[in-house]
Amino acid sequence: MVEIRVAVTDATRIHGLMSRLGRLFDHSSVWFDVARGEVRVRSEWESRSVVAVIDAVQSWLEADGLGSAKLSIGDRSYTMVGPVALPVPSGRAA
Repeated sequence: MVEIRVAVTDATRIHGLMSRLGRLFDHSSVWFDVARGEVRVRSEWESRSVVAVIDAVQSWLEADGLGSAKLSIGDRSYTMVGPVALPVPSGRAA
C-alpha cells in the first residue's frame, strides 16, 4: 500500500490534478482532504510508477500555471517546481 499526498494551496485548482491521478489509480482511491489541503491517493503500488506520478503532478503544474507543489510519497516529501518564466530582456546594453 502506498499513500501519495499533494499539498494544494488553491482548492479551486484541484480538478486537473485529480483527473490526472485518476488515470493512474482507481478514482475511488483519489480524494481531496479539505482539512489538510491535500489531494490524496491510497492504493496498491505494484503496477504504479513513481515517474508516472511525478509526470502527472508536473503536467498539472504546467497546465494550471502553478509555481510549485509539495509531493509526498510514503514518508518522503519533494517540492515540485512549475514552469519558470524567464525575464524578458529590456533591450538595453549593460
